[in-house]
Amino acid sequence: MMVANWHMTLISGAIIGPILGLRGGPATGCCGRGRFRSAGMGLLLFCVLPTLPAFANDIARAEAWFNKIQTLSADFVQVASDGTAAEGKLVFRRPSQMKLTYGKGETLQLITSSTWLHVDRPDERLLTSYPVSETPLSLILADKVRLQPDGYETRGLPSSAGIIRIEITKNDGEGAGRLTLEFSDKPFQFRRWIILDAAGIETSVTLQNMVFDQPVANNVFRLPQYNDQ
Repeated sequence: MMVANWHMTLISGAIIGPILGLRGGPATGCCGRGRFRSAGMGLLLFCVLPTLPAFANDIARAEAWFNKIQTLSADFVQVASDGTAAEGKLVFRRPSQMKLTYGKGETLQLITSSTWLHVDRPDERLLTSYPVSETPLSLILADKVRLQPDGYETRGLPSSAGIIRIEITKNDGEGAGRLTLEFSDKPFQFRRWIILDAAGIETSVTLQNMVFDQPVANNVFRLPQYNDQ
């Protein structure tokens, strides 16, 4: 397994590495040839502060929110601090299946399983796979979502304008990164995640038009079969 800090870019400039906080190179021998454009390498910079008891209730509510849903479909808007932006569709079926389709899905789709994050580029007939454990979002893809697991620092940020933020940081090893989960307070509902990447670029993914607990067909998460890989 190749392991490195990667800052990955997509044609048209939309950043895809930070959307899931990827750190490692592709898995060798998993899904054919892996080749990504690396735009930079470096160590993640973190701000680690202790969790305050006053925020324990917010963390418990956030865990309960993720654990109670069965499926979620939404539009998403992705914006990075370097000015790049993208949009698309998200489908999430707990516990571990998530699919993000950029635009019409002709150039990029991200599909997760309990083990892998698959990056599909239909226009290039290329499928590349990464261990899902290397992304901080593996926390919300777990069987039972726990936002204060061993090895992580979790803290609630002061609420503002009815928005509650929970920051989860791990300094090194698998899943290293800084993930911020953002919820509206009334009603209490997840609305956005924010990831800080290795180059210090902050990328936010905001969900809109959310639909809960509707059936999702298995073929939504089916991987393409490219004969030339």
